[in-house]
Amino acid sequence: MPRRRPGALRATQRTSGHVRQWARDSGTIDRLSAATTAAIRLVEYRGYFGGHRHDGEPYDHDPFHEHVRPGRTGPFLKDYRAFLRRPGRRLRLEASICPSCPGCQYMDLALVRDALETITRLLPPPARGEMRRLLNRLDQEFRRRTLPDSHPRSSWAGETLPWWHRRIYQN
Repeated sequence: MPRRRPGALRATQRTSGHVRQWARDSGTIDRLSAATTAAIRLVEYRGYFGGHRHDGEPYDHDPFHEHVRPGRTGPFLKDYRAFLRRPGRRLRLEASICPSCPGCQYMDLALVRDALETITRLLPPPARGEMRRLLNRLDQEFRRRTLPDSHPRSSWAGETLPWWHRRIYQN
């Protein structure tokens, strides 16, 4: 009877146990696999506590940690889907009433999409691919139901913002 190498056995035990534990603790996120959900939870907790590393050096992509917080990815995806389920043929974005408030700033769907992009970029390659496929489907619907703005916004530094910021707003 053929035997599996001890290293191969340990590798499968390590990854499957780790994924199952994270997925069991948090439940799965909106149409994502248990492995991707576990990777997202890990990124959220590492981002919140400043644990990201890039080329062996501490890496802080978001010095204020405004988007990466434990438990936020699921609500961000729900908000994105809720916006796309609104009635009507054409949708318009709504600017936040109080953009500096941590809770109110996410009334602006462009900031929700920023948060999802930040989290996606921090994921490991397999989870990033799955998350990217989900976002691509939602983005196609978003592009179809919103109109481009002829006078796009730019950041305070004059940089061009991503395409989801360059859509027509209500106000």
